[in-house]
Amino acid sequence: MKITEKHTGFRFLPYGIFKGNELISVFPLFQKQMHGINLLLSPPPLQSVIPYLGFIMGRRYETAKQSKKESMLANVAQDIEGEFAALAPNYLAMTLIPGFIDIRRFLGEGYDTRVHFSYLIDLKPPLQEIQGGFSSNLRTKLRKVEKSGYRFEKSTDISIFYSTVAGRFSDPDMNVPMISRAYFEDLFRAYPDELGLYYLYDTEGAVTGVQATQEYKVFTLWMGAPKMTAMPGNEFLQWLLLQQAKNEGYEQMENLGANNENLNLFKSKFNPSLTLYLELSRQDLIGRVARWAYSTIASKGPVKRKVLPYFG
Repeated sequence: MKITEKHTGFRFLPYGIFKGNELISVFPLFQKQMHGINLLLSPPPLQSVIPYLGFIMGRRYETAKQSKKESMLANVAQDIEGEFAALAPNYLAMTLIPGFIDIRRFLGEGYDTRVHFSYLIDLKPPLQEIQGGFSSNLRTKLRKVEKSGYRFEKSTDISIFYSTVAGRFSDPDMNVPMISRAYFEDLFRAYPDELGLYYLYDTEGAVTGVQATQEYKVFTLWMGAPKMTAMPGNEFLQWLLLQQAKNEGYEQMENLGANNENLNLFKSKFNPSLTLYLELSRQDLIGRVARWAYSTIASKGPVKRKVLPYFG
């Protein structure tokens, strides 16, 4: 969170919510004044590449009875609303972690809701059974590549990774400024065991696939490169990483993002299940004017590059 604060220019506000002396929730917020608009986000802007954050309930919440859960949530919602009143954001958005769906109190407060999706692969069945669920086209591709002598390795060199990710962010469909290479260098330096960077090489040593991962509780395919060669390098690299994740005892592999129709066709070949996560947002009159300006005036060019990360 502090690394993200440093590189995004948003002020990190780490909140804890207590019931008596018990910490029942943590809530990382990021705040910034932009052209007179007070923004309050969790997670911070798009280019921080943090898909979801929001408030996170403590471990006891999951095992509590429903009546206790609702009591804890009421406590959290009341404290959050009180702090939002003090911070007085013009535009507020929080994207919650997958599977957390009890947002009833926020709906009652007039929040807008957007639904996002992600893919999960269950790693508990035998590997042969998992592979049997892949599309026949994918299985055929994997068999061909397995005979080609491709290899993959974990790396600390982010050069190729950063250039491919930066290229994706500069695509006309996204057209947003990329955080500096130093952001990713700081992240990988701080979390050498929880963040991974993998390259797939062909027999001549050329890179044919790139994948960054988050490896904590769930093995997450975080960021990857677009298709780099005619060979199915990305498919094979993800298959190798799936095997690694299973061998290391992970029970789930998440392939982040199921909201892009073009990428969904590729990701669904691995036969994942669909999970959802929710975004809550609210704005006052100034915030609504800012969103209107974005949608009608600032939809193209350099203004879009400046505004899109905050009002996407």
